Amino acid sequence: MRGYRVGQALRVEFWKYPSHTLHYWWEAEVAELREEGVLVHMPIGFRFHHESKGRVVEVPHQAYVAFFADRWYSGGPDLDAQGRVLEYYWNIQTPPQFEEGRIWQYDLEIDVRCKADHTCQTLDLEEFATKLPFYPAEWVERARKAVEEVEAHMRRWAWPVRPPAQGGDWLERV
Repeated sequence: MRGYRVGQALRVEFWKYPSHTLHYWWEAEVAELREEGVLVHMPIGFRFHHESKGRVVEVPHQAYVAFFADRWYSGGPDLDAQGRVLEYYWNIQTPPQFEEGRIWQYDLEIDVRCKADHTCQTLDLEEFATKLPFYPAEWVERARKAVEEVEAHMRRWAWPVRPPAQGGDWLERV
């Protein structure tokens, strides 16, 4: 995170393990720097490049994602044009690597998404289970614990979580 500045463009990358292949990526702008992490912003219409599925999607909402030093998750709110929370999306991952011009990490399959009212659901546990033999034992333990940490993060309204609001429908995801 040292060396980043507000307004700087970054590339955010999620990789697959053990194949070491690029899973997906997007471009973002540094919105906020804190001791605990960096918050990036993607404007309405940003392009999400899903390499594993061979798709590029123009996202119809804006989003913020916080990357925390030494945490096994990242995430933040997806917002409409007026800045209202649509939902939160959290990726369970290895701790991010903060490099010049990019942030990258290994995706560990599990995702947690939460509505604006903070109702959460955990996704992709089956995919995670199929990868268990390939992940280091510590990664498995840390990924499972990270789901609980995300839920606690939401309950505390920790940065960048906002107070609960009326929950809407789940967003369609790639």
